[in-house]
Amino acid sequence: MRYLGVSRAELYSPGRVSGDTAVFRAVAAELERHGNEVVCMTEQDLVCNGIPARVDGIFQMARSREALAVLDGARIPVINSVQAVRNCGRAAQTELLQGTGLIPESIICSTAGVPDGWKRYPCWIKRADSHAVEQDDVRYVENAARCAAAMCGLAGRGLGECVLQAHVKGWLVKFYGVRGMGLTDYYAASPSNGKFGLERYNDQPDCASVDIQALTAVAERISEILGVDIYGGDAVVGADGAITVVDFNDWPSFRSCTVGAAQKIATLIMKKTDDR
Repeated sequence: MRYLGVSRAELYSPGRVSGDTAVFRAVAAELERHGNEVVCMTEQDLVCNGIPARVDGIFQMARSREALAVLDGARIPVINSVQAVRNCGRAAQTELLQGTGLIPESIICSTAGVPDGWKRYPCWIKRADSHAVEQDDVRYVENAARCAAAMCGLAGRGLGECVLQAHVKGWLVKFYGVRGMGLTDYYAASPSNGKFGLERYNDQPDCASVDIQALTAVAERISEILGVDIYGGDAVVGADGAITVVDFNDWPSFRSCTVGAAQKIATLIMKKTDDR
């Protein structure tokens, strides 16, 4: 088989460039170890040159609209799929997960002002169109005045929509997984291992209190709803053990489990290509 690998632009890897690069290269190497040919390009190269000829499958970490538009025209397996990547945008995943009990109370609204019915403070305000690419894309706010100020900041950057998400009390656990194969790793989050140090707003972690089977079930259910094969996220574990997912991403860095993740990801890619 001949595979195309599309790496992620640095813009979409804030604080995670080396981790994203490491897992991408590890997957390519694992596919080659199984006797496959792998051609790699950046998402910028993909936009300029298109999909090469004679490719049987594509594994990709792209997030730009332009690169996803090119991949949308592919008639071969693409992992993660373009729709899956789009489903992981803040607004899209909020719409798809509303009412499931898997995420906190959340609303999608204009950045023009705080909706009259929103009274959940403290809360988080997040840009609606994508994942965080800079620190102010996600803000913790304690009251309506600070929420309005954060909204104004997003509006001033040309962002017309945001997601308001109720803060859930508990400690934060980061998880990585491959759909159908469960989690490859999970660990307690802290400001030192986060992108922007926002973990300081959560409680002190207690790894012994997480139910790994329950966490796996929640993560796999969300991956099914969003259609995401290669995923990661953040979940809050409450004092009663309840698990609430506050962020879910397509193809994260897998920085704590690169080798094991690459083996599972390569297996999934080869299976999806064989099954087409």
